[in-house]
Amino acid sequence: MILVTGATGMLGAHFLLHLAQQKQQLRAVYREASKLETIRDFFNYNHSQELFASIEWVKVSLDNLAEVEEALEGVKQVIHCAALISFNPKDEKRLFEANVTITKVLVNALLDKPVKLLYISSVAALESDERSYYGHSKYLGELEVFRGVQEGLDAWVVRPGVILSDFFWKSPSLALFKLAFRIKDLCFSGVTGFIAAEDVVSSSLKLMKQQEQRDATLVSHHLTYCTLINLIRGAVEKSAAHRALSKEKLLVIMRLSKIMTFLGFKRLVLSEGLINTLYAENHYQTLSEYSVFEGLETRDFEAYVTQLALNYKQFRRG
Repeated sequence: MILVTGATGMLGAHFLLHLAQQKQQLRAVYREASKLETIRDFFNYNHSQELFASIEWVKVSLDNLAEVEEALEGVKQVIHCAALISFNPKDEKRLFEANVTITKVLVNALLDKPVKLLYISSVAALESDERSYYGHSKYLGELEVFRGVQEGLDAWVVRPGVILSDFFWKSPSLALFKLAFRIKDLCFSGVTGFIAAEDVVSSSLKLMKQQEQRDATLVSHHLTYCTLINLIRGAVEKSAAHRALSKEKLLVIMRLSKIMTFLGFKRLVLSEGLINTLYAENHYQTLSEYSVFEGLETRDFEAYVTQLALNYKQFRRG
């Protein structure tokens, strides 16, 4: 039995689909029953509707040790996807609870059990300069896992870059598509690592099949945000964005947007943490640099983004 937390989120759903297609026995954690329909629709979208019925769904408060221990009955492997992604400073408390407290409870529940744990962290946990609170919370979550390892826990940690996916268009990482469609001429100079959700799943499961490598950064390609935005815009025949706005000017716009809120205008969706991310230049070890991922099938990333852009255009029309 494999337990997946965060099963109603983008990455958790991809793990469920992949493992269900492999005929694995699955138990999936949810908090809100309304979100189950989204995952059912995702399975339908991937022509796997009959596999959805094979999953055992359990409602669990992951900060409740007793409920977590009950959910672990008969489980041999846990894939911990549950997390909160936010760059809003108002979410600091929620980020700590979702990314640190819940991980601590899970690790404590797994101690002294013959269960393997895969912890989904983030490249944001590796940030050293101007680390976002999101990145800091994922770093603290990793520390809880490593504490468990010192106490005998069998665990692996993966740090995906920005995850791209079809279907889950309201996910935080896919806000880049909304941004690319809405802006007309604005580019951002920051660089980061990207990876498809399907590749996070395949590389993570491959990593867990061996003992030597216990953590990895999951990045397939590095792109500037400007390059990604223009790949998206080009796919749907929009003009390329090329106007570079400085980080300082964007910070001024953010502060002005706060003032405009008091005047009754709708506030722009900006935060200092998000702006720092759009201008940071981060490079990470890629999948091709790990011997453990040798032979892992790679994709034409430009073609992948192009197809996602076309799918997003269809989603907007719907």
